[in-house]
Amino acid sequence: MTQTTADSNQRLRSLDQFRGYSVAAMFVVNFLSGLAITPHWLKHNNTHFSYADSIMPSFIFACGFAYRMTVLKRIAAGGGRQWRYVTRGLGLILLSMMLYGLNTEVASWGQIASGDYRRMIAEFLKANLWEVLAIIGAVQVLTFPIVSMSTRACVIAFFGLGAIHAALCWSFNYDFVYGRPNWMDATFGGGGKRAWDGGLFGLLAWSQIMVAGMVAHDIVTRSDRRRGVRLLLVAGCLLMLAGYGLSCPTRFYDLDGLTPAEADRVRSSPVIPDPTLGDRRGWRDYLAEPPLVPPPSVDRRAPNYWMMDKRVVTQSFVYFATGWCLALYAIFIAVCDGLGLCLRLFEMFGLNPLAAYIIHHFVNGSIRGIVPKDSPLGWCLVALAASLGVTYLFVRFLESRKLYLRL
Repeated sequence: MTQTTADSNQRLRSLDQFRGYSVAAMFVVNFLSGLAITPHWLKHNNTHFSYADSIMPSFIFACGFAYRMTVLKRIAAGGGRQWRYVTRGLGLILLSMMLYGLNTEVASWGQIASGDYRRMIAEFLKANLWEVLAIIGAVQVLTFPIVSMSTRACVIAFFGLGAIHAALCWSFNYDFVYGRPNWMDATFGGGGKRAWDGGLFGLLAWSQIMVAGMVAHDIVTRSDRRRGVRLLLVAGCLLMLAGYGLSCPTRFYDLDGLTPAEADRVRSSPVIPDPTLGDRRGWRDYLAEPPLVPPPSVDRRAPNYWMMDKRVVTQSFVYFATGWCLALYAIFIAVCDGLGLCLRLFEMFGLNPLAAYIIHHFVNGSIRGIVPKDSPLGWCLVALAASLGVTYLFVRFLESRKLYLRL
């Protein structure tokens, strides 16, 4: 493939394949979640970076790449900055609400009549709203002012958004997400309610990954393939190394050898560690476990901000996940655009990701009904293959009718 420019009409096969891979991997992780046979690296967690935790960042990264590509093409064609992208983002939030419901149930009218609806609204905005489609929609709205800016502005936005999110976590957001006492509860409400995938303020961190996809777009479309792959790999490795480095202060939360009073002091400050506590005798005592490797249990290490925590969307998680996406996409460019090796499954899901996601939501729900949590490996794999196969058939039918729903 020759050098691709931002106004080229040629599709980037690597982008379709990468997006399709992210969608397919999401389906696999969603189907296997909660099953007894599922290994830890295919499960989401709040303590380290697992393979399952890499899927949502990949999906958002691909959305950021495509978002910038579409906007710049429209601007180049004389379309200007169109607010339709804001309405599209709001539409994704509404679609997510209809797919997942409001994640709450009202037992009686008395709850509403008594004014309890105020707490319901606070909990909805704090946590219950934020499924993946709603997160993507909200992040598209948040990054709308950035999407057509220069590459340098996007890089500055990546680090700036991260700094703001980290400051909010220090001020209140870490405790806010985990439902622990914090000053924001008195203003916002929803005290004691735990959030997931970052909750309301985690949108800032997810925006970083979407902005990284925009930067990747510029690298790919303004370079020849070899240079683009090299730049993505270098940037990806540096960010993964930075993410691991940011996770190393988690070792200041080791509880082995501490008195009960010292352990309480450690637990009371999950964002700002006290380096004077603990017995660290060599440089290895300052290194965190590698990504994909679970840390010690909570009775040996207190939960803290420095873990690669997808629930809070900590900066160590954001940096490592972004680096992972950049490096992985570089491989997709080399294999798909360079060697021309593509999978039909990835192509189908990548060209019609929103339709595939909606269909899989219902297919998974139907097939998982006959897969008990203690099912043996063979039955789980058969059911998983059936779920992917049925979803593929429906998406292929839509493709044959030229019906596409893209994010």
